Amino acid sequence: MDREELAANRGTAMRRPGWTLLASGAMTHGGFELFQEVRPALGGPPAHIHRERDEAFFVLEGRYVFVRDQEEVELLPGEFIFVPRGTRHTFRTLVEPSRTLIIVAPAGLESFFNQMGVRLEAGATALEAMTELSATHDSHPVD
Repeated sequence: MDREELAANRGTAMRRPGWTLLASGAMTHGGFELFQEVRPALGGPPAHIHRERDEAFFVLEGRYVFVRDQEEVELLPGEFIFVPRGTRHTFRTLVEPSRTLIIVAPAGLESFFNQMGVRLEAGATALEAMTELSATHDSHPVD
């Protein structure tokens, strides 16, 4: 990509409110994706795993509780957590708003996050949407 294409793709709003794509898989040649998520209200996703991707979170604002396998960790701004592929994880915000950077490596979840937004807008719960999308995307709900 040339400089003009990079500028055009920087900070792309997604179909999911509060989500911005900062670096796409196309921009990184499939190496990773970088997202910013702003959560205006308390909450988080259902517990899930990614079988083919690592995920990492860097807290910019607010407070989060992350569960990685059985470990529970509270993170504040400036703190980071890495979730290796195949690891059960979830998180929830403790204050509103909260904001985090999310790295997915290798790239491949942009479409999943967009399609989650479409289903959530249509009234599905996060668990319902994730369950439906797990057949075609690397995000699988677990107990």
